[in-house]
Amino acid sequence: MKKIDISLLQYADDTIFVGDMTINNVMVVKSILRWFELVSELKVNFHKSRFEGIGVEKEVVDRYSNILNCKVLSFLFVYLGIPIGANTRKVESWEPIISKFKKKLASWKHRHFFFSKRICHINLVLSSLPLFYMSFFKIPKGVIKILTTLQRMFLWGCEDGRKKISWVSWKKICSPKVHGG
Repeated sequence: MKKIDISLLQYADDTIFVGDMTINNVMVVKSILRWFELVSELKVNFHKSRFEGIGVEKEVVDRYSNILNCKVLSFLFVYLGIPIGANTRKVESWEPIISKFKKKLASWKHRHFFFSKRICHINLVLSSLPLFYMSFFKIPKGVIKILTTLQRMFLWGCEDGRKKISWVSWKKICSPKVHGG
């Protein structure tokens, strides 16, 4: 009997199987999924299931995905909020974070926050938004510039697309409190 080597990663209701691209491994994955259905009395949603092979011909991937009754995965997808297969050195890959910034700022726009409250919101809310992405990817300088601009516009205010006067340098604001920031 030949040893089958398949690893799996599970999070919530997602499962990723990783192994060599062989017909034996594909049949073992199919068996695992079938046994899961029988034991748990749950159904695997094959319309959401995807299959992909790295360094394997497309015909083989198509044939094996048909055996598993699932679709072929394209290598630009999001898993747990992280873009897989995207070039994260480009600003476009960070668009979800930039959009969250803008959405958060839009919800605060009509509120009249005191200066100190704006600083608290920048420190506590806005600064934490990109942390999840940044724990996986190095943030490009262009994204840092966009996010900093949005934070500055929120802090000092912006009317009709025109910035208001910055009374204190951004470098001073970002310095630690013990240094006057």
